[in-house]
Amino acid sequence: MFQGKRCLILSVSLLILAPALAPALSPLGAQLTPGSAAALGMGNNYTALARGVSAMSFNPAGLGMPDSPTFSLALLPVVGHQGLQPVGLSDLVDVEGTLLSPAVKEDWLRRIGEAGGETGALGADVTALAFNGGPVGLQFSTLVRGGAALNEDGAEVLLYGNAGRTGSPENLNLQGSSLSGLAVSTVGVSLGLPLWVEGRAGARNTLALGGTLKYSVGHALVHARDLGSGIVSDPLEVSVTFPMIVSDTSDVELDHGTGVGLDLGGLWKQGPWSVGVTVQNLVHSFEWDLEGMSYRPGELLFNEEVSESDFDARPADQAPESLKDDVADLTFKPRLAIGGAYDATPNLTVTADLAKRFGDGIQVGPELHVGMGLEYRALPWLPLRLGAAKITDGFQFGGGVTLALGPVYLGWAGALQRGDLEGTLGSFSLSFGGF
Repeated sequence: MFQGKRCLILSVSLLILAPALAPALSPLGAQLTPGSAAALGMGNNYTALARGVSAMSFNPAGLGMPDSPTFSLALLPVVGHQGLQPVGLSDLVDVEGTLLSPAVKEDWLRRIGEAGGETGALGADVTALAFNGGPVGLQFSTLVRGGAALNEDGAEVLLYGNAGRTGSPENLNLQGSSLSGLAVSTVGVSLGLPLWVEGRAGARNTLALGGTLKYSVGHALVHARDLGSGIVSDPLEVSVTFPMIVSDTSDVELDHGTGVGLDLGGLWKQGPWSVGVTVQNLVHSFEWDLEGMSYRPGELLFNEEVSESDFDARPADQAPESLKDDVADLTFKPRLAIGGAYDATPNLTVTADLAKRFGDGIQVGPELHVGMGLEYRALPWLPLRLGAAKITDGFQFGGGVTLALGPVYLGWAGALQRGDLEGTLGSFSLSFGGF
């Protein structure tokens, strides 16, 4: 009798908890996503070097520099990000098509326990269009983010069932597991103007200022957090409390939040040296509109006498305050970046960046970034790039290349991240007039 109930409990637990890992198993940064792969290839150490379409996402003052292209256009540059840890995708691939052995289960659970849980993340940054005409730029981009967390007890349920690693029923607490996903689009208009220019063409000393005015629209949101689910062994009982707030995807307008933001930047160049500073989201009024969303309690109770559940939709204002507070915090936080660049030789440029995001909110890059990048142009039509950075609790290494075919630029870049943002990133861009 107990074996049948144990299978039922395991099945219910999998149905409740598996969605929390799904985003992490699917195949990131500024709010206006980078319009080229060059920045990722240099480890996103690009504050002092960004020009043309890249300036809008890194430093709008770059549009006011004499070496910024008169016209540049980027079509559908994409940056993708995925990560799952401490048990990663490579671990899953290793056991694909086989039954998990006791040794593998024990190893995975040990690693998850040491890390404080299993976490996953995904991201995609897509720029539908970015172009500049002289000092003016326009960009339309969409970012998608997904994240999940599963605590150690939740991982034990997935691996062993409610009997746990010992084979005997155990009391398990799943509180702390979470699931979140969102999609936001932003249109930005940038202007960069030189305040002071001195010297001959190609050797100018320049001071420029720039700004970007942004309008953001939130298309979709799902946010859920476990508030006390658990399994009691004696007497046997399964209790799930996994409430969620979900946007109404049947709304053809996909407008579940709006806001206006402002970025400001400055850039100074003297000879081979450049120094840039930018504040992204100096102000930003974006917030989600709960009126167009629903709340689902996500409650289930199963024991010897009772079997009941409640997943019915209700107005989002009936959600627990802690869940509404989570949604209210999913906004764009201020980010300060300071960067430098040095043309060491006619073929080699070195960059360095320091960036800090103030607050959690929507993750559009690590909280802290300190790094350096290199661009080497042994062949003028094939610049090579490398970049590295110390990020929050980890590091990032990247590289990339651009193929210049006359006015057409094809860029590729990739990066590996370890830290508060975990996983791999890749980017491809097609641009005209500059990268």
